[in-house]
Amino acid sequence: MRPQQGASPRRARGRAADGPAAAWPGGLRRLPERAGEFVRGHRAVVGNAVRVTAASCVAFYICRYGLDRAVMSVYATFTVVSLGALARLPGSGRQRAATVLTALPAGLVLITLGTLLAVRTWAAVVGMLVVGFLVAYAGTTGPRIAGAAPGMQLLYILPCFPPYAPDTLGQRLLGFLLGAVLLAAAQRILLPEPDTPPFRRLLAGAAEAAADLAGHHGGPVPEPVLARARTAADALRPARIPPADLPAAPSLAHKAMAHAAEAVRTLLNRLDALHTAAGSQHAYRPETTALLRAVGDAAREAAAALRHGARLPPGEGPRAGPLQSELAPVRTHRALDTLGRLSADDRLTYLRRRSLVVQAADSAVVLVLATRLLLGDRDVDRDPAGHAFAYARAHAAELWWRRLTTHLTPRSVIFQNACRFALGLAAARAVAGLLDLQHGFWVLLATLTLTRTTSLETRSAVRQALLGTLIGAVVAGGLLAVAHNHGAVYAVLLPLVMLLAFTAGPLRGLAWAQGGFTLVVAVLFAQVAPVTWQLAPVRLEDVLAGSLIGLVCGLAAWPRGAAPEVRRNMAALCQAVADGIGRTAALVADRAGAADGGAGILALNRAMMLAQESLAQYQSEPRERTARQPDWPAVLVAGADARRGERLLPGRPGRITPHEVGAWLRQAAESTAADYRALARHLRTGDGPPEVLPRPLDLGALLAVAPPVPPAGAAPPARADSAALLVDSVIWLDALTADLARIHREM
Repeated sequence: MRPQQGASPRRARGRAADGPAAAWPGGLRRLPERAGEFVRGHRAVVGNAVRVTAASCVAFYICRYGLDRAVMSVYATFTVVSLGALARLPGSGRQRAATVLTALPAGLVLITLGTLLAVRTWAAVVGMLVVGFLVAYAGTTGPRIAGAAPGMQLLYILPCFPPYAPDTLGQRLLGFLLGAVLLAAAQRILLPEPDTPPFRRLLAGAAEAAADLAGHHGGPVPEPVLARARTAADALRPARIPPADLPAAPSLAHKAMAHAAEAVRTLLNRLDALHTAAGSQHAYRPETTALLRAVGDAAREAAAALRHGARLPPGEGPRAGPLQSELAPVRTHRALDTLGRLSADDRLTYLRRRSLVVQAADSAVVLVLATRLLLGDRDVDRDPAGHAFAYARAHAAELWWRRLTTHLTPRSVIFQNACRFALGLAAARAVAGLLDLQHGFWVLLATLTLTRTTSLETRSAVRQALLGTLIGAVVAGGLLAVAHNHGAVYAVLLPLVMLLAFTAGPLRGLAWAQGGFTLVVAVLFAQVAPVTWQLAPVRLEDVLAGSLIGLVCGLAAWPRGAAPEVRRNMAALCQAVADGIGRTAALVADRAGAADGGAGILALNRAMMLAQESLAQYQSEPRERTARQPDWPAVLVAGADARRGERLLPGRPGRITPHEVGAWLRQAAESTAADYRALARHLRTGDGPPEVLPRPLDLGALLAVAPPVPPAGAAPPARADSAALLVDSVIWLDALTADLARIHREM
């Protein structure tokens, strides 16, 4: 018996000596198990293929053979294919069905526009340019719309070709409605994707884990409690959440959920660090124990409210007041006096441990307020800590407008992709119209499906598509020549060919997808009108034309994909972090630099959003191994730290005194901001590693000018507030410096 390829001779001989069954991996006894693994691993693809095939065939047979409406049958079938196969609808069967039904009004508008603008080639081209951009750009508003966008493009492409037949608009719209309803029913009934835990349930679980972790006040924490907290925090990472459940839309509820998720993840992180830091097993001071107990109570109340899910009656729900009352003495308790008695090596450790407690409490306050906002309480912006909820009273139209205009810049990869697709589709429509190509619809379909975000990826896709289409055209041509006009043959083959194409394509690659779809097109159109074997080479010519147009657009419009933009947007984020450090330091040290109405945080949020989008696309693009890249997620963490300080520190009571302490804080902030600006310049130019490394905070200089705080109760309230504000500001700057050092280590 021959050894398996890649196996060592010793292992091969061992398996052969055990008998024929053992020579296979795991033996014959494991074949059922491996078959089960295969089915489970491909369940989503097979299930979607079954749903699309069933819905499209039922729609086609009803319209073509039941009602004898050829136009209606084509639109019903392609509606199912576009929204079921071409689109990538995320979520469970229930969520996908809801997405399809929600798209009905937009689909009716697109089909109507395509039908009316087909009167002239120039009108269809202009319409394609505008519609192509708007549909692709609409993906900024959430994963569900982004997933449906390719299918929605097809709903305009299909009717925008001759013949100009507005009299068939009724059939087209009815076919679309029938196909969409059948697809929604199939998504809900036939092998539906299983439901996933709602995002609110994940939030509630994380809040409960935080409450359990906060319940340990010194001493060792049981490992199961720590493990549960870490698992709950990891479950809220955007990469772990199914796209359909991710709170990414610009609605008030989604913004509140995202705000609560950020708060509870920060809370879990700070509590974890507090219980695992040096000296964590020592007994906590009474005020710290009381604060941690209040944190646990607040997190548990938030979890209960999230699980209940109803709107809050007046005066009920989780409250931030008790937690804020316990937070005040911890902020003001002899911070600098204790710091002055420590050795130089222990000062930063003390500051960080104290800051972890305060930051955990701040995060718990934000979690409570975000939960109240999610459940309908818009008064959270009036809370003393509610300045971070400036969007609470914004109208829905304002929130959506902000999101749409955020990406309206050439630096946005979403804007670039929308322009690339719109230009490619408009060019394909112009070529198809001016050259009067048969089935010009296939030219645009090829452009739509083969255009990628990088020229390298587009070239690879074109090669595979042409190979698959060539093979599919040969098979289709032979089938058409043999079956000729025997409609019953095509009617029987249609579901088999569809099931094969929609299964093999996602599993085996683009060549199989294009080849299978070529065969589907031939079998489908043979039942709509008389065709000959010449339909197959026409399909190949149209795919070739669409591929070339997509390739040209890929080479002309941002051919390197997100690689340049991720550096530019990360540089812009570093610049925004530097600006935020300067604004926050001015407000904290001098109470100067009057509040800008939140414009600074909006600018920082915009920079973070563009950086996150470009990084997400960059990570999804296949690329060659190049020089070592910076730790981009660490840059995003720095942005989050800068935003957290700008949200919280200016609203704290007190003023930094004396003047020498304020001067130290300003100088330290200016030094950190200068380091971030230097990093931004380096990222823009890309010239070698930065020569100047980030400088740590000079705490010795601070202690030399900062007077000790009198014992608790003896210090005036203003003096105690000043000490607490200074310590928290130092911790904030130290965190930003640590972020910068981590970024430099990876460069």
